[in-house]
Amino acid sequence: TRPYGLLRAGFPYLKCLGMRRLTNFPIDIALGGERRIYVLCRQESTQALIRKYTVDDEDLGTIGEVGSDDGKFVWPVSILADSQEELFVSDEALHRVSRFNMDGEFLGKWGEHGDGDGQLNRPAGLAFDLEENVYVVDAWNHRVQKFTKDGDFLLTWGRFGDGDGEFNMPYGIAVDELGDVYV
Repeated sequence: TRPYGLLRAGFPYLKCLGMRRLTNFPIDIALGGERRIYVLCRQESTQALIRKYTVDDEDLGTIGEVGSDDGKFVWPVSILADSQEELFVSDEALHRVSRFNMDGEFLGKWGEHGDGDGQLNRPAGLAFDLEENVYVVDAWNHRVQKFTKDGDFLLTWGRFGDGDGEFNMPYGIAVDELGDVYV
């Protein structure tokens, strides 16, 4: 049988990356190739919201800034890096997912405010399955939606409640190597 429990493990402290004035309010990270780390910072200021570093603490610059225009963020929640190191960021205030290349070039966005298929209301956690489809926790619609990387709607499940398959403002998500989804 397959163990479906969570294991709490202790890890020794290794080092800190970044510095306070540059990586204020980190909320999520994504790992890239060549030892790159993308730190998603959620702050209300004029600072950029994705900081790029190497594991050796080399500062590689910033991506994005505060605002509602394309390539900007208001309340980012989650960041993912795909196999090509394209970055996906959910923004719960803007009800969308934005896509960037590893250099920070804005590649597109998807999602609009609403409760229909493909519409979002406060998107939160993001996860990829093995085919790199994107699962989005649609927090205030109390459901999970699945999209292609280009933002094409594939399916949805869940509704408000406390029974099987029901949610009450879900937030985080993970997909394991067998395709099982944890919310």
